[in-house]
Amino acid sequence: MERLEYIREKINRFGQGHLLSFYNVLMPKEKEALINQINEIDFEEIEVASSQLSIPSNNSKREILPIEYESVLSLSDSKRNMYEEHGLKLLKEKKVAVVLIAGGQGTRLGHDGPKGTVSIGVASNQSLFALQAERLRKIEEKTKSIIPWYIMTSPINELETKKFFKENDYFNCNPQQIFFFKQDLIPTLTPNGKIILESKSKISMSPNGNGGVFAAMKSSGILKDLKMKGIKWVFFNNIDNALVQVADPLFIGFADLKGAEVSSKSVKKREPGEKVGVFCLSEGKPSVIEYSEMSKEESEGEKFTNANIGIHLFQLSFLEKTMDVKLPYHFAHKVIPSVNEIGQTIKIIKPNGYKLEKFYFDIFQYAESMSVLQVVRENEFAPVKNRIGLDSLESARKMILQNDKRDIF
Repeated sequence: MERLEYIREKINRFGQGHLLSFYNVLMPKEKEALINQINEIDFEEIEVASSQLSIPSNNSKREILPIEYESVLSLSDSKRNMYEEHGLKLLKEKKVAVVLIAGGQGTRLGHDGPKGTVSIGVASNQSLFALQAERLRKIEEKTKSIIPWYIMTSPINELETKKFFKENDYFNCNPQQIFFFKQDLIPTLTPNGKIILESKSKISMSPNGNGGVFAAMKSSGILKDLKMKGIKWVFFNNIDNALVQVADPLFIGFADLKGAEVSSKSVKKREPGEKVGVFCLSEGKPSVIEYSEMSKEESEGEKFTNANIGIHLFQLSFLEKTMDVKLPYHFAHKVIPSVNEIGQTIKIIKPNGYKLEKFYFDIFQYAESMSVLQVVRENEFAPVKNRIGLDSLESARKMILQNDKRDIF
């Protein structure tokens, strides 16, 4: 009873007393599960995040400028070879690790399961996980090394992901080189900052975005593990790019010789109005600005053409320096299953609440320096966001087959 009263006092203090509205009608196991859920919530963090819901954006007042970059198309043969050989040297010296962000589900692709388990439809119906594992193995064969591979899942897909790797014999990778860790979940909110109840006994939760990777790396001990292994560079990429060149030696060499704390790949925007985030300097600091946060003049002009494709290299020293930085939340207005005041499930037709997400690129502003390498979209960027049409399984499959013909990999 003392525990219950403590919980009740706590949620009332943060204006979330409704979470126990149906407590008295729950079964004992349901009561325990709900109390455990409430115990895991950082209410101070929720309070800070919910306060941002009502703060209007002041992006129109900030100064953004184009960021300097180098294009692979402008590299001389000697410079290209220099970057690649230097990258291969670092890989042979075991100075590079890979972090794969794979916490999402394949729902939008018509797939019931982790997005990484989606079949891309080429080479015996390879999955996205299999494609990336194959490319990692090729680099390992070339450098005669084993590259640590850290895979971030979420509580939603962790067990299925681990099972998939085991059932597929870890795609011929060494199981000892693969480490799974998971991002946190965070409650969803109503427009007035109230935590949403999915049912009488369950709080609505969602993954905290790809920016949750940094806190998850710290809490899971991965940062310490990287330090112990003597890693200098950590290669980050997302699961939903079917053309990512995992642990690309040229990119690694470019990043190390440039000497910046953070390095990113970009592609030229498909068209001025393409809805992508772009690299820039915001108030003099390296940043990615989403298309929705730019004015029409900025997003459709010719100044900001370097699109973010989610491929980055971080110096481990930078990750250690910023491990305790609190990244801001971004709000996604979504349809979220919920119950009404009397505990009945509501039939939701239009967005009724917000999912809170952190974006990893918000860490860029803390870097003293950043280098950007613009690569060829057709060779390195085939996003898998939709089932058909643009940026889909269908379009990615075609791009993979075209690249296979040109022997890109």
